Amino acid sequence: MSDYCPQPTSHIRRPLADVPRMVVVYAHPDDEAFGNAGTILAARAAGVEVHYICATRGECGTVDAQYLHDYADVKALRTAEQLAAADALDLGAVHFLNYRDSNMPGTPDNQHPEALVQAPMTQVAQTIAAFIDDIQPTYVITFPPYGGYGHPDHIAVHHATLAALAATTWQVPFVYYSTFSTTLLRIIIGVMRVTGRNPRAFGRNGDIDIVRVAEEATPITTVVPCTHVIPAKIAAWNCHASQGGGMTRVPRWAWRWFYGVEHLTRVHPTVRGEKEILRFDYDTAHRS
Repeated sequence: MSDYCPQPTSHIRRPLADVPRMVVVYAHPDDEAFGNAGTILAARAAGVEVHYICATRGECGTVDAQYLHDYADVKALRTAEQLAAADALDLGAVHFLNYRDSNMPGTPDNQHPEALVQAPMTQVAQTIAAFIDDIQPTYVITFPPYGGYGHPDHIAVHHATLAALAATTWQVPFVYYSTFSTTLLRIIIGVMRVTGRNPRAFGRNGDIDIVRVAEEATPITTVVPCTHVIPAKIAAWNCHASQGGGMTRVPRWAWRWFYGVEHLTRVHPTVRGEKEILRFDYDTAHRS
């Protein structure tokens, strides 16, 4: 473990108001948009204030040279993209914890003394807990145990956030993991196997095991309707252009089916019975 202890940096877009609040805790610039842009925008449309706690600046993200022309390095680029996305998502604030991106397992970046995975988990948790106690959210969203696709920073954020929630004075009423339907993944896995490709070496760098991604996905308990915010959702994706933000190859007539809902796993309190439909109406949306 490293003794590196960074000071967080907060970009406040407006002061806290007396409205329901949400805190999203993820690892990198773009996790909030690619993971939950629709959920964030649906919450904002319902009057919920949303703050994003981002553990790193995404220094190790793969970036084509064309995106770096106006920036000193990847860190500066991805910070600028994150702040642009904050505008697109109408976030109340972005809080960078200022650890270094740890990259994927087995890379030299994992051993960097400033990497998130080298930080004591209790240290990261204390910082997150302080933000939660200050913001006093109704909702917290973070990664599931496998972090979506096994990224070490995602997994570290999962553990640190759970430890933070156990340490806060403020008791968060509703805690969620991000999740997704695995139907498309299983189709991709089948096609890859039939065509002789290895689904355990997926992605640009062959470092994503989508078989395990499908196996580790947490169950869907919660559906968030977000058809009404699809254009804004796509605009938020586009802010992260260096990370493949233009995810709009789906024809417009099919947007509703592909982009119109997002899924969560409610871990506190657990959902009993049928799935909930989360419309961010505190009095009526949580009856299960």
